[in-house]
Amino acid sequence: MIVFRWWFVGIGIFVLSVNVFLLLDEHIKQNIADGLRMEANALINELLTEPDSFLLSGFNSINGFKEPIPLSFEHVSVDEKIEKWIVESDTKALLIYKEGRILYETYSPESDRGRSINGMSMVKNIIAILIGIAIDEGRILSKHDDVRLYLPEVTLEDGETLSIRDLLNHKSGIKENPFSIYSTLKGQTLEEGITAFIFASDREFSYKNTNYHILSLVLTRIYQKPLSKIIEEKLWQPLQLSEGRIIDSAGYCCLFATARSWLALGQLYLDEGRYKATQIVSNEWIDNMLTDKEYPDRFFVQATGRTVGNSYGYHIYHGLHGHPGYFWIEGMGLQVLLINPEAKIIIVRLGGIPAWYRSTSNRSDQHLLADLLKVVAEG
Repeated sequence: MIVFRWWFVGIGIFVLSVNVFLLLDEHIKQNIADGLRMEANALINELLTEPDSFLLSGFNSINGFKEPIPLSFEHVSVDEKIEKWIVESDTKALLIYKEGRILYETYSPESDRGRSINGMSMVKNIIAILIGIAIDEGRILSKHDDVRLYLPEVTLEDGETLSIRDLLNHKSGIKENPFSIYSTLKGQTLEEGITAFIFASDREFSYKNTNYHILSLVLTRIYQKPLSKIIEEKLWQPLQLSEGRIIDSAGYCCLFATARSWLALGQLYLDEGRYKATQIVSNEWIDNMLTDKEYPDRFFVQATGRTVGNSYGYHIYHGLHGHPGYFWIEGMGLQVLLINPEAKIIIVRLGGIPAWYRSTSNRSDQHLLADLLKVVAEG
């Protein structure tokens, strides 16, 4: 009887909570919802961040070059505010580059200079760069090509088309199966089941990992090589980056690379890096990646901590409140590559998202990067 009463009280509290939530101001409800989304991202990141996660398997090496040992703190500026921010933000690797030199670089002992931290969705930006390289080489004719030119197994309704751009900007209308997409983290591609993909006629923006998985299948089909080898030949070797590893079968996730490797990729978007970039991918494609954007009404982004006011294109984000000069590349857990071309700043941040209830947490800040960007601007 006592157990029954407590069960009844629990149901009553739940119903009351739902009713109170419904009566709240829309802005307050949105803030609560965004906070819960951030917490969910933090928890998922905890499960996937390390290479020995039970959810991940099937890694392949990206061969690279010996990377110089990071400078000691005696040779780079140290700011107490940055160190405080690192603790509060659960950061494991931080690199700040400005006007041609590294201002600050620090790593947790277990981070292996960033290589032991999953870059999560940041790999989507690499896929987008590789699509541009394939266009430059004439292997893909245009971003407007129907994907069936390269994957004829894709089935669409009569009269429907599906372009490479639709996939890059998450406007494919694909119905994602979370169980199938999970299998790609365990070494299995969805190539054999591609005929079963369902694409709705509604092509509104909807962020789905499967879009970039399909793009990775396009790349492996046209190059006839696994994704790790394509990345190695088209990016890692030309840029002389340090060895990394990736799950070949995903295409939307799971590249483990050093912070300096992410820095080198960020330099492709700076004017000073454009000459080097032209040896890899055309300036036209880089410009296209920066300008061909979508403006979803509702799209939660970790860096801003908000669902509204964000834009997205080719896995480049815009809309950081108070910092219009920045765009960034983002992965689950706030793995982030921040770029400000005008100020010639690149910031690589890898780690986790602190729990909201932790006493030393920056979750109450305007956004998780606010204090860091303020210090960098003042420095």
